[in-house]
Parts: sequence; C-alpha cells; structure tokens
Amino acid sequence: MHFLNYIALLAAPAMVAATLDPASSNTKGYKPSSLNCSAAKVSKAIQAAECSHNTRTSSTQTFAVFETDHQYDSNNGAPYGTCSAYTCTAPTSSELEENSDYWVFYWGDEGESTGYGTTCIKDPQTGECGCENSDGTFVAGSDSCS
Repeated sequence: MHFLNYIALLAAPAMVAATLDPASSNTKGYKPSSLNCSAAKVSKAIQAAECSHNTRTSSTQTFAVFETDHQYDSNNGAPYGTCSAYTCTAPTSSELEENSDYWVFYWGDEGESTGYGTTCIKDPQTGECGCENSDGTFVAGSDSCS
C-alpha cells in the first residue's frame, strides 16, 4: 500500500452502527437555538449522509443535528462531522438559528425541505455510493442494507 494511501486510511472517519431509516425532511444551514432534551446518541466523524439515512437510537428517533467538522472536507463522502440523534419533540422552524455548519434532519415533516437532503452514503476510500448495515459494514453499490 502506498504510504499516503495508508495515512488516508488511518485518517478516515470511523463507521458507526445505525439502522437504515432515512429522514423524511431536513433544514440545511440551521441549528436548534435550544433543545428540550439531551442527545440519545452522539456519533462523531460520520458523513452527513449517514446522519440523514440512518437512525441511531433504539427508541423512536425524531430528529438529528449534524455539525460539520471541516478537517474532513477533502475526504470522499464529505461533509463529515458530529451527528447528535434525539428522541424528544423536534424543534420548530422558529426554534432554529442560522448557522452554515449545521443541518437538522427530521423523521417527520418539520423540516424546510422534504426528503433526507443529502447525497448517498459514500465509501470513504473509493467514493462509491452504498449503504451501511446496522453493524457498521459498508455495502458498496447497495441501497438495501439492514
């Protein structure tokens, strides 16, 4: 393996266990100004697409807040960052404040835009689209992970 490829492999963000269940709406460029509960699960160094395509909690996930970590901006699948998943009542649009480093994903219709809003989940090494099984295994070329 070429030394730079080895370094890139070591620097690649980790995969985190989740369940395939895409968000149904989203609001990009905003974050909650305050929250009525603590995050049920926090996943660091993951793609925004992973945050939007998967639920991360054992209870019913209502929304997730993604904060971009710019150290990964040049990696396949960027943006990467921290995904905080919540099971409490999702914030309304009046409870959000503008911030370009954030993206709120909703498992309901509270978002400004319909759908999950991101591109596909990408293999950090190749950039190929795929999905992630609940054990964190990436399956290139698939959209039917479990």
